[in-house]
Amino acid sequence: MIMLRKSKRNYWKNYKKLTLKNKNNMENLEFYNKLKSVPQDCLKTIQAGRLKGMSDIKPQWRVLKMTEIFGPCGIGWKYKVTNRLFTEKDSFGQVAVFIDIDLFVKIGESWSDAIPGCGGSTFIANEKNGLYMSDEAVKMATTDALSVAMKMLGVGADVYMGHGGKYDARTNEQKTEAPQEKKAYPEDNRPWLSEKALTQVLDRIATGDTEVAEKTFAAFKMKKEYKEQINSQIEKYK
Repeated sequence: MIMLRKSKRNYWKNYKKLTLKNKNNMENLEFYNKLKSVPQDCLKTIQAGRLKGMSDIKPQWRVLKMTEIFGPCGIGWKYKVTNRLFTEKDSFGQVAVFIDIDLFVKIGESWSDAIPGCGGSTFIANEKNGLYMSDEAVKMATTDALSVAMKMLGVGADVYMGHGGKYDARTNEQKTEAPQEKKAYPEDNRPWLSEKALTQVLDRIATGDTEVAEKTFAAFKMKKEYKEQINSQIEKYK
């Protein structure tokens, strides 16, 4: 009888410990769970380059979600640039810029420790017509660094979790539809992309309209170097 009583006491003692542990785990995941899901209309599929087929998150959604959960930037969350590095020119004259930032969030009346993030972008690129300097490079590197830091809080976690998620299914669906778009433009009948039209496509990509690349690939035949320029531009402004 004494052993049975001890066994019951141990059971309830362990049960309380487990319940408290589960409660703490849920509290730890509070912000992560609120920040992890990305609406479909805030996702875009990368159409070309090394990351083709992957899902990209629209940067402004991250700002919206951080503001929703923590408050306005500068009041509920903030960041500061801790380092800015421009690389030496490589053998092709190209230069990259890297930005380090520290992100902070306010919980109650207390600010968190620094959450570091590092991002990079091409500042000077060697293109067909010569060297091109991007006046958006520092901004894009900063946006990249913020996305890395925010990821530590769970921002967009469902996208970063990897293969087999709902975003991969969406990408596969789009890949399946792609050949149907090509059928509307039989290769023998498509016109050749002119240099003037290429310039217009590159300018539109620079404004954030990456979908124009997919439409251009489907509607025109083009020189190999034209396709490479378009892919390079997508990588630069993704």
